[in-house]
Amino acid sequence: MWLYYYYGDITTKTLENESEGIVTEVKYKEINGTSYKKGTSDDVISVLEDVRGSNVRVRIFIGDTKTGKSWLEEHDIEGYVGRSTGTIKIPILIHNIRSHGGGGILDHCIIRIIEMKTHRVLYSHSKFHTGELTIKECKIPREEVDGKMTFYRAEVYVDGGIHARFTTMKKAQRWVKKISG
Repeated sequence: MWLYYYYGDITTKTLENESEGIVTEVKYKEINGTSYKKGTSDDVISVLEDVRGSNVRVRIFIGDTKTGKSWLEEHDIEGYVGRSTGTIKIPILIHNIRSHGGGGILDHCIIRIIEMKTHRVLYSHSKFHTGELTIKECKIPREEVDGKMTFYRAEVYVDGGIHARFTTMKKAQRWVKKISG
C-alpha cells in the first residue's frame, strides 16, 4: 500500500509490506507528471524533461554526484527517455523507438548526458571525470566458446587497476573513447 505525504514540491511515498514488517520510504520531486528522486539535480531534470518523448537518443553517464567520478557503466546507458506507467511514474531509458518499455534511470546519479547523433553535451557535472584511463598491450590467452584459443591483446587500466581486456587494441581504444564521453 502506498501512502502519500506532501512537503512543498517533494512527495514522500511509503510502501509498507505488512507480512514482513518492511517499510520503504522514498522522496520524489514530481515535475510534469514524472517523479524524480529527491536528490536529482534541477539541471538534470530539465534536460531529461526536454528530451523525454522526443526523437533525441542520449547516452547517460552515472556516477558519484559529489565527486563527479563516472562508474564507467557500459549497459543500459543509451536510448530514448520515456516515462513508466503505474503509481509512481519515473523516467525510463527506452532502447529504441520501437520498444515498449525500458529500465528505470538512476536519475539522482546522473553526471553527464550527451546526444548520440551529434555528441553534444546536454548536461555535465562540473567535476565530471572517469579516472585515469590507460591502455597497455598484453598477450593473455583466452578460450572461446567453441574451444578455440585466442588472445587478449589490450588491457585498460583505471587509476592503475585493471578494468577490462580486449581482443584488439582498436577495440580498447573505441571503448575508452566511448566511456570518456
